[in-house]
Amino acid sequence: MLLSALFSRLRVLFLLALALPLSAQSERHYVGSSACLRCHATVHSQWSGSVHRKMVQTAGAQSVQGDFARGKVALHGSNYLFRQSNGSYAITESDLTGKPVSYRVDYTLGDDWVQQYLTKLPDGRIVLLAPAWDIRRRGWVHDQDIANPEESGSGVQVWNRSCFSCHVSGGKKNFNVETLQYRTTWRSAGVDCEECHGPGSEHVARASAAKALDAGTRKLIRDSIVNPARLDPLRSTMICAQCHSLSDEYSNAFRPGDNYSDFYEPVMDYRLPASQDPAYWPDGRPRWLSNEVSGLWESQCFLKGGATCITCHAQAHDIDDAHNVKLRAGSNAMCTQCHGDIGANLSAHTHHAANSAGSSCIECHMPATVVGITTAFRDHSISVPVPGNTFAHQTPNACNLCHRDKDAIWAAQQIATWYGEGSGRQWIARANAFTEARSGDASAIPLLEQILADSSQGPLLRANAAGYLGGFPDDPSAYEAVLHAFSDPEALVRETAVEAIRPRAAQRAAVAPALVKLLRDPVAIVRTNAAVALVAMGVREVPGDDEAWFKSAQDLYRSRAELNADQPQQQFAAGRFFLLAGDVDAAIRNLRSALKLDDKLPAQYLLARALAEKGEYNDARQILKGIPPNDAQYSSAQQLLTDLELKTANENTKINLSPSSAEAEADFRDAQVLFQNDSYGGALPKFEQALSLAPQAKWAATAKIDRAICLEKLGRTDEAEAALQTLSQNPGERQNVELQLAFVELLYDTGHSPEALKRADDLISASPKSPMAQVWRAKVLLQLKRVDEAAQAAEEAIRLQPELPVAHNLLIRIYQLQGRTAQAAEQARWVHDYERRIQSR
Repeated sequence: MLLSALFSRLRVLFLLALALPLSAQSERHYVGSSACLRCHATVHSQWSGSVHRKMVQTAGAQSVQGDFARGKVALHGSNYLFRQSNGSYAITESDLTGKPVSYRVDYTLGDDWVQQYLTKLPDGRIVLLAPAWDIRRRGWVHDQDIANPEESGSGVQVWNRSCFSCHVSGGKKNFNVETLQYRTTWRSAGVDCEECHGPGSEHVARASAAKALDAGTRKLIRDSIVNPARLDPLRSTMICAQCHSLSDEYSNAFRPGDNYSDFYEPVMDYRLPASQDPAYWPDGRPRWLSNEVSGLWESQCFLKGGATCITCHAQAHDIDDAHNVKLRAGSNAMCTQCHGDIGANLSAHTHHAANSAGSSCIECHMPATVVGITTAFRDHSISVPVPGNTFAHQTPNACNLCHRDKDAIWAAQQIATWYGEGSGRQWIARANAFTEARSGDASAIPLLEQILADSSQGPLLRANAAGYLGGFPDDPSAYEAVLHAFSDPEALVRETAVEAIRPRAAQRAAVAPALVKLLRDPVAIVRTNAAVALVAMGVREVPGDDEAWFKSAQDLYRSRAELNADQPQQQFAAGRFFLLAGDVDAAIRNLRSALKLDDKLPAQYLLARALAEKGEYNDARQILKGIPPNDAQYSSAQQLLTDLELKTANENTKINLSPSSAEAEADFRDAQVLFQNDSYGGALPKFEQALSLAPQAKWAATAKIDRAICLEKLGRTDEAEAALQTLSQNPGERQNVELQLAFVELLYDTGHSPEALKRADDLISASPKSPMAQVWRAKVLLQLKRVDEAAQAAEEAIRLQPELPVAHNLLIRIYQLQGRTAQAAEQARWVHDYERRIQSR
């Protein structure tokens, strides 16, 4: 799905409390929906005519609904020519190649609101052609007119890149990064019986072999298949959540009855960039279509009442709401079966006539506020009208969707009169908290902490609060709240807290054991996020039996990368992860894949690092020499290139070094490669070994500084401070900018802000033209909440070095805190333009 945004599939997966024993599940296989027909003719007939069954169909006279007889149609300034002949269909367009080409329609997509058309290209890509047929309005529309949040603005949509897995059953992408070709397959088009009930072989075998259908035999047959109605509410909704939740998929091995959190991680608001087309409303309710289960998981109907998808969509084999009179807006029976006291005197609750739209449960509590394909869909969070969020956050409310002649202030006054001033307070507090957190405003912290601590709000919203709290690592209260969430009873809160934690150097020693403990968590995504957090802290190995769990957790990350082999950003992220984890072969493989898919990605430097760490110096040097001066990593690349040139020269010319000196030189160069790769745990022993062999070498001062930084980064704060103090006492090193910056960083990370500021000021006095000294002064001032002075320091850093992204990024946050929106936007544009310049080199 969207953001089919960082990691990939499963190699070793520990499944949690399946509805059926793992041994039984592994023996079962898929038999196809036709096998269900013999015993389940009625439901098979219902399913055969359903939207699920017709999600994807082979193009033909029985499936194509669009009017291909119209000939030429102009859409968005482009002409499209439609043709049909002998049951085949084609569309001539110029979007794919820039010139008119006729493409055969191979498949139809959708059969209810809109039908779109797919064509298969020679390289195996199955792409979405731009014209779509609006079924209900009976006219051609352009794909850009259809709200498609996952792919909007991305040009040609490759359907079998990220969309197909929810449109077919048993889909396998099968992308070959060497040939850049797809060989996508699926078990059956559309959503078949076994997508919701699991593999049916044992069920069919038991039913076929039954001699008599006594109670015991019926139970054996019934227990050999998954029935969502017999699962607990959470596991039941997880079946629908495969496709009806905005999620990041780690493995496509999910089967009905499994734990969703072993395979998927919900994509929550805190992880998404700012957008004009956001996935969530400011109060956390889903705004995009195909995220219905996420909405339901927020609702009190689910959290308190145990309502599931099939509580309302009781005709599960024909999900078309138009066929279910109980789901029409005028019917309240579905709601009053639980809320009978309200149903007994409806007008007393609604303050509207009993037979009016104002007394419709659905119109008030499930308004059409979800952005969808050419229309608006019902909100499944089943919330209350909150006009206060309309005038504060532009969130639509049910009152004004009916009373369009009135404003939100009028609606808020009516709500307060009828239900009291506190009505909707929870939604208003959430909208305020999430909005403030998104802008970096620390005043959100108390509100976020309240949401995180309130179990009645459900794991999805609480996890989102934890994610936002992770954006305030310098605030002790926010940091402790995230750390405390490591032990939360809800898996989603734990996995989000682990992902969001940002420990400073002095905190890492305390955090590491908690993360190691979570490597044994019963939920796979929690384990994987714990491994990612440990690797980000420089950990490559953990002691004892936990090492096996550490490696297994990394395997799910590896699996995610394999699943997204056609997505360059995913490969780039995986390459960096495995480089930090010390798996250089995997890092090289993923980084090369990323560059093959998109040669403008800034992955060359990381690839060179990986090659150098493996000892392939010639290949590393060739890549480094090709990195141009306008690349953000150019200076680092030049430093690494110098190190490699020296190392190679020493090896090739066999200069007259003693064995210990040569070994020390090699250790130092290897340590620097690791250090520049942020692998502090791997670099530290090599720096120490080098210094023990050659303490007076010309590179020793650099090695000592880098060693001290490693100690600080690994949380060994006292040792780091002692090492830096010793170095600072050396008259020759007092003016060393790198050393002094390291000391400022140590003091900053350990919360000694006044001392850090004094050292930064002393450094600026000694080296007034150092832009990084001004950057660190700005960071420390920001930590001290002296925002205006921080702005002046960051601005001075940019005056000294205009092309300094770290200073521009810092100013974005500072200007936001000052309320200088226009200036913050200007800095954001600079960063965006800079990144674009780098990528287009």
